[in-house]
Amino acid sequence: MIPFDKKTYLDKFKRIRNQTIDLCKPLAVEDFVAQPVVDVSPPKWHLGHTTWFFEALILENYKDDYKEYDQCYGYLFNSYYNTVGDRVQRPNRGHMTRPTVEEIIHYREFIDEKIIQFVEDETDRIDDKLAYIFELGLQHEQQHQELLITDLKYILGCNPLFPVYREYVEVDTEASQLNNEYVVVDEGICEIGYSGNEFCFDNELSRHKVYLNAFQIMNRLVTNGEYLEFIEDGGYSRFNFWLSEGWDWVKKHDIHTPLYWHKIDHKWFQYTLSGLEEVNLDDPVTHVSYYEADAFATWKGKRLFV
Repeated sequence: MIPFDKKTYLDKFKRIRNQTIDLCKPLAVEDFVAQPVVDVSPPKWHLGHTTWFFEALILENYKDDYKEYDQCYGYLFNSYYNTVGDRVQRPNRGHMTRPTVEEIIHYREFIDEKIIQFVEDETDRIDDKLAYIFELGLQHEQQHQELLITDLKYILGCNPLFPVYREYVEVDTEASQLNNEYVVVDEGICEIGYSGNEFCFDNELSRHKVYLNAFQIMNRLVTNGEYLEFIEDGGYSRFNFWLSEGWDWVKKHDIHTPLYWHKIDHKWFQYTLSGLEEVNLDDPVTHVSYYEADAFATWKGKRLFV
């Protein structure tokens, strides 16, 4: 780990914590509680959980005379930390209409103030172990920012009104370069795993050697246009392309297209965070499951690289 620097950390802490709030600014209060499926957590829960992390793992363990903000919050906002205590089961997170969004925002502000005060006043107590937990808290929050956007897309994408989260921001995907070149990787021994001295997660350690057989992989992503050819060739109705479990999944859930695709007046559209938009055939295909990707590869006469 790099040495703990108070100013650098606090600047990063404020920026990342504010970014989570910024991600929620386009939402209506009703959006904060929805949990359409078990794999989605309500935005309100993300706000509470990422705050509880700092309270439970830092303030309660390291700040002298700290008093728990609310005795119920550990139960409400714990996720999988078995050593910390019991928790609301994941499928039930959307049942929590209380505490309110306003109360959770106040909770965030309170914990942020306490964390900033702790770092300001007790920098000398922050050893390597505690510095790692501080950094882990920020890495954890950024993971939840990614989850939050993913969950928001599902929450809003399930709404037949196809609400706009934010206006379109153009991204250059370079997907229009439709060549079929392959990158050749020779067989041999490769080293994988993190070897630096900055932050990493434990599952990135330790650095070790693995043997790879020779292979080649296409130098670009599969496009919407190519995937549409699979759909129009009966890809979702021909069992011979699918793994047995994948075919069961298709039939059970009546799957006919990638998630968020809709055919309207003979045109293909997909839901984006900017609302419903016509499918751009040159963009990389997204929101396909492992089963769909494997079926497409089989249809294409290739194999899925995993």
